[in-house]
Amino acid sequence: MVPVPEALETVLTETAKSLWFGSGSASTQVSVSTSSSELVGQISAADIRVPSPGYPNYNSSIMDGYAVKTSDLVEMKRLYDNMDEKERGDFRMEFVLEGKVFAGDSNTASISCDDKNGSSNGVYPAAVYVTTGAVVPNEYDAVIPVEDTTQETKKGQMCIIDDKVASVLATTKPWTWIRPIGCDIAADSIVLSKGETIQPVHMALLAQCGVDQIQVNYLPRVGILSTGNELLPSTNTDQCQNGKIPDANRPLLLSQLTTYGNCKPHDLGIISDDDSIEMLSDRLKNGLWDDGIDVIISTGGISMGEKDNMEQVFVEGMGGKIHFGRMNMKPGKPTTFITIDKEGSNGTIRRKLVFALPGNPVSASVCTELLVRPCLDLLNQGVETSEVVNSLDEQVFIRHAVDNASVHDELMATLTKDVKLDKGRPEYHRVSLQRAQTPHDKLQYSYHATSTGVQRSSRVLSLRSADGLMMLPRGGPLGCGQDVAKKGQAYPVLLYQSSSYAMRCGTRFSESMHRRMLETKVKVETSEKLHLGIVVCTSEKEEASGRLDKVRTILMDSLGGEDHVELVNRVVCDMEASYDAIAQRLNEAVCGPEMDNANVIVVVVLGKSGQESNPLPFRTGLDVSHVLRQMTTKHADAMAMRLRKAAASEDALAALFENSVGLVRNASSVLISCSDRGLGEAGTVVRSSLNHLVAMLKK
Repeated sequence: MVPVPEALETVLTETAKSLWFGSGSASTQVSVSTSSSELVGQISAADIRVPSPGYPNYNSSIMDGYAVKTSDLVEMKRLYDNMDEKERGDFRMEFVLEGKVFAGDSNTASISCDDKNGSSNGVYPAAVYVTTGAVVPNEYDAVIPVEDTTQETKKGQMCIIDDKVASVLATTKPWTWIRPIGCDIAADSIVLSKGETIQPVHMALLAQCGVDQIQVNYLPRVGILSTGNELLPSTNTDQCQNGKIPDANRPLLLSQLTTYGNCKPHDLGIISDDDSIEMLSDRLKNGLWDDGIDVIISTGGISMGEKDNMEQVFVEGMGGKIHFGRMNMKPGKPTTFITIDKEGSNGTIRRKLVFALPGNPVSASVCTELLVRPCLDLLNQGVETSEVVNSLDEQVFIRHAVDNASVHDELMATLTKDVKLDKGRPEYHRVSLQRAQTPHDKLQYSYHATSTGVQRSSRVLSLRSADGLMMLPRGGPLGCGQDVAKKGQAYPVLLYQSSSYAMRCGTRFSESMHRRMLETKVKVETSEKLHLGIVVCTSEKEEASGRLDKVRTILMDSLGGEDHVELVNRVVCDMEASYDAIAQRLNEAVCGPEMDNANVIVVVVLGKSGQESNPLPFRTGLDVSHVLRQMTTKHADAMAMRLRKAAASEDALAALFENSVGLVRNASSVLISCSDRGLGEAGTVVRSSLNHLVAMLKK
């Protein structure tokens, strides 16, 4: 069975190959009208720039008021500033009205302002009434709000209200209450970038810029088909009797794909289990090659039943190649990924992708989320490459595409209740999330995860209210060592795109926690035994031999027993000496020939014999920790803290010991130091993740 992160990498790799076969770089481009309601959510294939002179393309009034020329106000302000209080009381700011311009009027040429005094009557300066959004005529460079004015209709004049004169003269500057040409969007500005997902705001920007057609990335066509004699297209429950059930898979997946916005779903209907392989193959070939379907998702007919023949249809009937046929996960174990290639007349290869999913609706939905969504994102988004990458070979292109592929946003969440772990496979557990303030910082948030209930693969209710898929490890002795994921423990959650917690931060596969699971995975069921070396540190060497057996038994049991652990050697190290002597003895014990075959070395500091209630020899523990810290590389401080907490949960005095975890012997062995207090719990914590720890530290 293939681990899910490995399956996802395979899907992305084969999807990248289909892009390479098709165009050698990005997704195909198509032209779409900006009036189309389907444009939102698609990806722009080119930069969209604002044509000259920008937006707005005319000087626009921000207020209802009167357009004036600030040059006419200069002399008025000079006179006003030199007046005494009485003279200012008699001062009137009067303008002659030369016309009116309303929003939408385009002809302002008839407005006259061509004589030396700035108005057609030669007595008063000119003003033009304008409404909000109207064109401000040429040579007028400010607007005085209508609230500051009165109009004498019979005389065709506008006056500034007496108690507003001072403020109008003080505040009216060039471009007051005017939006100049290009002030909102400068000419040649990019309002929609290549590769950007089109949002509602872009629709407004495109309209302002006068763009009526744009190039977008091609939306792959995805065909959805269900298999099974038990399925009925009708939702009429009266017909669903005698072994018949409504087909829930197609409406579920068709709507799920629609929310992604990265494809065009097509309903391929229901096919019977009794149809021949030849008949089914011919039908699907027409959909793939004649109707332009790029991806097929089938549900059902892929397991081990007598009538489960979809693998034969895709492989024998259509010439497909299976890349994996079982996934190590729950739900969705039978998931199969297939590619079908066809060589064209010009030698190019056309590739189709097939996801043959289990028939239970939850399995089909979860596997679509895990595998199909990232695949469609890559097909739709294409591969953004530099000229350097484009000039290189296929393998460089594919590696670049996979590493930079968009995958699920992720976060860590703590469980609000215990969840039983499956002892056979890791589980992608549907959870709802709640955000909570962290106790130490009210401006920071943590996330709590609650199971959506019974996770049976037929129970669609487990998808309702789910914000994401929590990645729970395999339980039991062949898994993480735990039978239960406990309340308060944190695990990664892959977020659904529709979740309100999705950050839309563009997580790349190479940076994802999911990918790191692949890099650090160790298949416990096929791994060799742990080769254990034990170093016991004591100041009572003559008393240590009897206690050494107890330490050995506790460690062997807590690390998984003789089926998983082989004792290489055990050494007693006398601590009744100076610091330099202790350092030398520890170095000889850990790095000497006695530990040549050990890949895990546990250093245990013993307390005083016969004094179970007494603390550990503090000085000895401190010296051992200091020496080992200098001997180790790639320190795993987080694991050391977990050891300390686990041991302290069994024996509070264990908290006095400073645990260490790291690499020794030229990075060939993991070293763990602890005290004999709480040793069982410390060993259990190591057991739960030791294989992963070894893999990570050896990177």
